[in-house]
Amino acid sequence: MSFHLAGIIPIVTKPMDFCMDWHDCLMPLAPNFYAIERAVLECAYAGSETIWIVANDDTTPLIRHRLGDYVQDPVWIGRMNKYPSQSRKPIPIFYVPCPAKHANKSHCISWTILHGAQTAYNISANLSKWFAPNRFYVSFCHGVYPPKILRPVRREISTDSNFALTFDDKSFATGDMLGFTFNIEQMNQAVDTFREVDKSLLWGEELENEKEYYQDNFTLDKVFEHVILYSNEGLELPWFHQIDDWENYCQFLASSEKSEMRHPGKLIISYREFNPVGEDSE
Repeated sequence: MSFHLAGIIPIVTKPMDFCMDWHDCLMPLAPNFYAIERAVLECAYAGSETIWIVANDDTTPLIRHRLGDYVQDPVWIGRMNKYPSQSRKPIPIFYVPCPAKHANKSHCISWTILHGAQTAYNISANLSKWFAPNRFYVSFCHGVYPPKILRPVRREISTDSNFALTFDDKSFATGDMLGFTFNIEQMNQAVDTFREVDKSLLWGEELENEKEYYQDNFTLDKVFEHVILYSNEGLELPWFHQIDDWENYCQFLASSEKSEMRHPGKLIISYREFNPVGEDSE
């Protein structure tokens, strides 16, 4: 039976204090290896059939210059046969912009996740009901841990049960940037919560700062409280660093775990484009 796991990577979030000329998702974790690439690799190891990066138009070109239109599934890359190229499994990457009407939620990472999930579902379901995602896997650029640890549990992730990564009682349920899954029903419940608030703001008093309101009142733990976790629905990580500010970033660089971060190789992640329809590859 076909199971479509859609990977969601939220890029549209509150700016961090790195203050670089490039976007925060392009902070390096190792030589020639950036935070966004680690998040994409995590989705690939989790078994995602598609990856949806939610990024604004001013960020997408540089990210796409690094990633291109797809990455190779690292699990299928390692399979040995007479013709290795025929056993590869490309995972397409789609870039989802946030519309201007949602600018008041641009600092709310929960809404960015939901917008990506909604877009992934609507586009896929319009193509075919058989292509619609069954579940979504969320990966964060600024939650750093070894992506390969998901390889043994990718079958468990692509099921009807909830799944979440944990570390020392930390998870998405505590507001930390650790991967987790949710289904369509849970997505709709969370979206309805935002719609009710939007209606109340439309007919009520104007807020002084709507971005801060959504950021403070719609955190990961509050928005995804419907994603109930049980003790057997998850995986404990050996280590975890949340590089959401300069101090935490420096702690990661000073740690011994930084040596575990490395580029997986150009065969898996490098700039590639799909051959356009009606055109021959050169």
